[in-house]
Amino acid sequence: MITSEEIKARLWNGATELRGSMDASRYKDYMLGLMFYKFLSDKTLKTFAELSGLSTDVDVFEEYQKAHELYEKDLEKMISDNLGYVVKPKYLYQKWLNDMNTGQFEVQTVTESLGEFERSVVSTDETDDFNGLFSSSTLDLSDTALGSDLNTRSKNIQALIRLFEDLDMVALQKSDILGDAYEYLIGQFAMESGKKAGEFYTPHQVSEVMAQIVATNKSLTSIYDPTVGSGSLLLTVKKHLSEEQQKVLSYYGQEKTQRLTT
Repeated sequence: MITSEEIKARLWNGATELRGSMDASRYKDYMLGLMFYKFLSDKTLKTFAELSGLSTDVDVFEEYQKAHELYEKDLEKMISDNLGYVVKPKYLYQKWLNDMNTGQFEVQTVTESLGEFERSVVSTDETDDFNGLFSSSTLDLSDTALGSDLNTRSKNIQALIRLFEDLDMVALQKSDILGDAYEYLIGQFAMESGKKAGEFYTPHQVSEVMAQIVATNKSLTSIYDPTVGSGSLLLTVKKHLSEEQQKVLSYYGQEKTQRLTT
């Protein structure tokens, strides 16, 4: 499995594709958005494979396409009941990659995929956090910062999509490597952009020290961050608590801007 440092190096090298023409905060939004959509696609395929009892040596994407042709609505409901959302075969990240490999890629397909995902989400307390996740204000694929013309934008978007092509996001999420990559992006690019708006990122090392101090309180039942930002400080505290403490702990946070990530 790829290491945390290897992912960080890949993200940094990939930044050269857009960094010259795009503000750091916007670049970060595209990277995080595409990375998370890859996770949603991988999770959909993994859930389908588990529910269908597929062996590990089959092409899950191909099997998912076949099953969807036969059981469309029933299959979507089965996955949605388990995840609270579903990514249909034609909107999967893997479909984008397939289109790129066959010369059929269109930027509009990505835009449609992101919009379709939000429409597929079943409204619950947990999934309400997905609302507006891929809105045009966050991921505007027509932004001229991505390129002055459609061909240039398409080339740059494809380069970003390729960054996560071979990564199993579900496995990385379980090993917390995905979380490390997220914090790396925030740390590298949020500081530069945040200063312009009076926003400042708390370095991970500082968060660790603060979290360890808070975690020494064995009777802790709630934690509050008045400048919660991405919520990483609250989650860092959680990592230093026992399973028993985590079960009774309540998390609270507020943020002035509307660009809060949860």
